[in-house]
Amino acid sequence: MLLVLTVIVWTPALLLGLGLALARLTGCPVDEGSRHPCRICGLDIGGLLYTLTMMGWLMIPMLPFMLLTAGLAVGTGIWALVQGWWA
Repeated sequence: MLLVLTVIVWTPALLLGLGLALARLTGCPVDEGSRHPCRICGLDIGGLLYTLTMMGWLMIPMLPFMLLTAGLAVGTGIWALVQGWWA
């Protein structure tokens, strides 16, 4: 259950990272104002890059839940280390 919640909550951040990485690799400009044409192998991926980077705005309402899932993951990891230490 925690894994499903974590994936759902962190999806906007992952999509933003993917969009920024693709833009960096292809050398295409990306901003919030509008989409820019970006031709790769005859395909225009400018709209895709724009959509991926706009997912970053969804991180604003998701931020408390992202922090909660990150805290739970760290707590679970510490708990596993402590349990392994005493076993």
